[in-house]
Amino acid sequence: MLSFLISTALQIINFNYTLLPFQLSLINNPISVLTKDNTIINQNPFLFNHEINTKLPITDQKSSGRCWIFASLNLVRIVTNQNWNEYEINDLEFSQNYIYFWDKLERYNRNLRYFVKIKEISNNDHYLNYLFKDPLGDGGQWDMAKEIIKKYGIVPKQIMPDTYHSKSSSGMNKFLTEKLKRDIIKLNQSIDYELSIENMITETYHYLVGFLGTPPLNFDYIFKSKDKIISWNNLVPLQLLELTKFNPDDWVSIVNDPRGKNPYYRYYQVEYLGNVMDQHVGWLNLPIERLIQLTKSSIDDNQPVWFGCDVGATFDRETGIHDPNIFDLKTFMSYENNMSKEERLSTFLSLPSHAMVIVGYHEDNGNIKRWKIENSWGKTSGTDGFQLMTNDWFNEYVFQIIIHKSKLFDSEKELLFKDPLIVPPWDPLGTLAKKIDNLII
Repeated sequence: MLSFLISTALQIINFNYTLLPFQLSLINNPISVLTKDNTIINQNPFLFNHEINTKLPITDQKSSGRCWIFASLNLVRIVTNQNWNEYEINDLEFSQNYIYFWDKLERYNRNLRYFVKIKEISNNDHYLNYLFKDPLGDGGQWDMAKEIIKKYGIVPKQIMPDTYHSKSSSGMNKFLTEKLKRDIIKLNQSIDYELSIENMITETYHYLVGFLGTPPLNFDYIFKSKDKIISWNNLVPLQLLELTKFNPDDWVSIVNDPRGKNPYYRYYQVEYLGNVMDQHVGWLNLPIERLIQLTKSSIDDNQPVWFGCDVGATFDRETGIHDPNIFDLKTFMSYENNMSKEERLSTFLSLPSHAMVIVGYHEDNGNIKRWKIENSWGKTSGTDGFQLMTNDWFNEYVFQIIIHKSKLFDSEKELLFKDPLIVPPWDPLGTLAKKIDNLII
């Protein structure tokens, strides 16, 4: 094979090969600059005729992969702000670091227990290799955020603000991953799994306090409401959750998985994927047209929609616009990728890599043209921190939404209580919980 390649290269040189125009340009320029179709940008202004009624500040996950936590708490705070309209809190934000702390601790515990379970049940090297690959990355799923919120409640951002390691998590994650693998080796030699795990979790808790701070048991919440200062004293985190009137169990996960092996109108769970619960991360698989209907219906009722997507696909970073045709490779390079969504997902070419919140859409003559997205990359990203996706992009690159279960048909709700189909943890739709998306930012 090597000799064939060398021979081919020599033939090209001997024929005095002339570079094509696109090759001359490509050598010194990013492909995204050379192929950007500004017509797409000009046709999609950041104007929307249906928007969620909220004016809360844009959040910033910094150099971490906590998008799912930010999107989840953005969902919680928008609903809370609506429920607290009498207070008019303009800077409402809940502590992502608080949820992050408990997720790390619960995930550490869950991975130790998954190891024991895999060893006792199957001793399957495939599962163990997957467990070892990225056990403590920052990625996650709505179900994981939901369980942390239900168990530990929430606190205001000012009570447990970000630390260096929550904003730049790679060093902490490397340390914790090394410790976890050391503990797994010890656990494999232990005669008392339960006692060993308890000691390991206690030790990990103290390290997490060093990295992320101490999660509060109680606190005073002081905030400005209109022209006065209000103080709620000696709250516990679960009390604040109750005061928000946000019920995590009211929100359900819907995915669009077009692969033929995973039929629509079935409920699925991902094996060995979780933090608080054992194998609890799951979703209902529906056609993409239904996801669009549910999202539109939610926005119409002033409800935000958490969603997971392939954020890096055909995305103009400068404007924050997502459209399948924003980069015209066909005209510039005579290249056309005509793979279907099913084919891209099956080959891991397109994966859910980022979570954000949909807060609006623009409709023209009964057709949805574009969607307004609240992101968590700071105010300087996109247009004042917001992004835009066209409806065509929604069809191709949105994989998951979280909506209020009241939006589902009764027949769809019933599916949530049927025995789930189990998918392996390395399934491409599980990647949002196993990736480090600070590399994308």
